[in-house]
Amino acid sequence: MKQTRILTYSCLLIYLITLISTKAIAQTFTLEKTVTIDFGAVWCVPVYDGTNIVVSSESSGVIKIGKFDLSLNEVTSHATTVADTADTDNNDTIADHKHIFQNGYHYLVFSTAGGGQGGYLYLLKLDTDLNRTGIATVVSNDPPTNDMFLVGDGTYIYAGKFLPGTGHTVYKYDSNLSYLDSYTIGGGTNTHANGAAAVYTNNQFHLVAPFTLAPGQNDEFYRFIFDNDWNVVNKATILSDKGMLSIVSALSVEPNSQEFIIHYGRGSGDTGGPLYRATYDYDWNLLSNTQVIDGTWTRPHSVIVNDTLYVGYDGSSNVQLSSFGITSAITTPTPSPSVTPISTASPVCVATSIVVSPNKLTLNKKAGSEVTVKITGEDGCPVEGETITANIAPSGKRLISISSLSEITDTNGEATFTITAKKKTGKAKIAFQAAGQTKSIAVTVKK
Repeated sequence: MKQTRILTYSCLLIYLITLISTKAIAQTFTLEKTVTIDFGAVWCVPVYDGTNIVVSSESSGVIKIGKFDLSLNEVTSHATTVADTADTDNNDTIADHKHIFQNGYHYLVFSTAGGGQGGYLYLLKLDTDLNRTGIATVVSNDPPTNDMFLVGDGTYIYAGKFLPGTGHTVYKYDSNLSYLDSYTIGGGTNTHANGAAAVYTNNQFHLVAPFTLAPGQNDEFYRFIFDNDWNVVNKATILSDKGMLSIVSALSVEPNSQEFIIHYGRGSGDTGGPLYRATYDYDWNLLSNTQVIDGTWTRPHSVIVNDTLYVGYDGSSNVQLSSFGITSAITTPTPSPSVTPISTASPVCVATSIVVSPNKLTLNKKAGSEVTVKITGEDGCPVEGETITANIAPSGKRLISISSLSEITDTNGEATFTITAKKKTGKAKIAFQAAGQTKSIAVTVKK
């Protein structure tokens, strides 16, 4: 009997390991198509209305909407204007907006311009033919209203207005745009900035937000989990990259694996940079963080339909929408009652350690040397595909240069950087960061 129990428990353990391993495998995304949104100059928010990808964008303070099929062919002959200066209290120009689709209707929240601050916030409702069915004023003459977030829980609509030094004030509305309640989120150890995004899944709100949007000063993205009354359940730092993180307005959940996906423009300026995608498992453990579109981009927004991820983003010259095929969607296995499930998937190696070799460096002037950075997991397994960033301390930039500010680890979990001395002597420091880990080395430049 004892042996039978041990065998039974062993089988159950193997089955649980199988489930956990399967859940932890990151999705594979393949760029399929990119189109330019010619009716927009800033913002590109895609949603799915059950048939088409519906995209809202702004040009000259006017919000327009166009429709695309799932292959990103435009199905409307021209974009529809859904909001302009006539919809604001003082005929002010519209600044920022967000857009969701819920229960057969489009909901858009938009603010008025005013030195980037605004002062009015409006909630708009449209049917599937983009006919207006209602509009409500969320706040009047109460700046700032820029970079809000918008999320639905399947019944209600929540507009998050930026509250500087704290986080957001969240306003709750029913489907008829009747105001119901408001909540203050943030403050203390939960303080966060605007440029955020939220989703509702498994009876909880998940919000991602930066610490600040000051160019070149944000080092971290936070993840907050709230209950249905916007009480904090949990907070964690999900990404660290000194001075290179800005707006994180794209957040989606892959329905099969329940993996969370964020997009952001990586750069030290307010115009962003190359578009990056970070993916997390269902428990918000980082699986990958990779560049997906080169260039200078910001304000990304995303939606997943079937096995395709759609991402909208804008830059200095145009607004774009890209589709990515999800080629390895994960589903929870359903075992046969007569077969003991055995995992054949390779376990994911989650980064826990960063090692730099050599751990200190001495260079002659104008000489160079390679430094290898290795990322490993708990049992020493190499972490492939991890982004490593490198930052030279300001005082050392006159002494040394580095071949790259970021590299991606190979199959051995390694990435190589070349450090080159300049013409002056002295001591410098370089910090290497990956998966929330930081390791610094000292570099001495001598004659």
